[in-house]
Amino acid sequence: MLTSQPFNQALANAKSILLAGAGGGYDVLGAIPLYCELRAAGKQAHLASLSFTALRELAGARPVAELPHLYEITGAAASASVYCPEAWLARWLSERFEAPTPVWCFEKTGVVPLASCYAALVEQLGIDTIVLVDGGVDLILRGDESSLGTPAEDLCSLAAVSLLPRITSLVACVGFGAEMRDDIPHAQVLERIADLSSKQHFLGTAALIRGMVSAEAYENALAYVFSNQQQVKRSHVHTVVSKAVCGVFGYQGPDTWISPLSAIYWFFSLPGVARAHLFLDHLLETRSMFEVTSMIEGIRKTMRVREATVVPL
Repeated sequence: MLTSQPFNQALANAKSILLAGAGGGYDVLGAIPLYCELRAAGKQAHLASLSFTALRELAGARPVAELPHLYEITGAAASASVYCPEAWLARWLSERFEAPTPVWCFEKTGVVPLASCYAALVEQLGIDTIVLVDGGVDLILRGDESSLGTPAEDLCSLAAVSLLPRITSLVACVGFGAEMRDDIPHAQVLERIADLSSKQHFLGTAALIRGMVSAEAYENALAYVFSNQQQVKRSHVHTVVSKAVCGVFGYQGPDTWISPLSAIYWFFSLPGVARAHLFLDHLLETRSMFEVTSMIEGIRKTMRVREATVVPL
């Protein structure tokens, strides 16, 4: 049925869902529509993020005992002068739902310690389902495309979650077309979606439409975080997504072309995406982000990288 896509079916029996930003920083903002809809459906929903912030130096960050790379971030850690969108998101959530709502943050690290942090959250929160949320669509690339964008954090998250047993794991991407500045080959992205579809790993789409409660929550959360982080870097991807939700179209500056495609969520089976990747297995024993980055760069130098292609429309 068109009204019951495989992604919805995968969540139907879920009771406790962890929505995790895959690529760091603002990626977790892309989880807000799902978070609000899952809560409205009576399910437990939790948020996590692979953070770009120096969490050990962040006032108000709460380290989790015996897990040196995992922190509980609440609104108390929010600062206008320190980059930490997760802290401002936690404050917005606490105000909206009138209850303390943390965002669980992971330090930038390798796959082995990151997987340990995920496993600890699964046990502590009783998680049965994880949705890895990517701002953009580079998470689903298989590794030989003409450009991978900024793959280290995404692939570290993908690899870490793929190691967790007895968990339903899914991928949600939003922001198609928002990564032009990273030379993402969108024709090859569509080719990846087609290939994943042929193997039944493509689980459907959903559009963020202005006027939807979940879309309004996303816009409000993003505006709140942006307004309180004016002195530090904002998210280009989510700027594009939010404008697409509002109906903006066309070129809006260098490397910025906005269309309705940018406001669409694309859903996938995480194990399917992981199995299709050409060198993800080589990252499984990494223990630092430097090691992840170095390994990706080294492998890319030795493999046949495809030339860029275009969509013939």
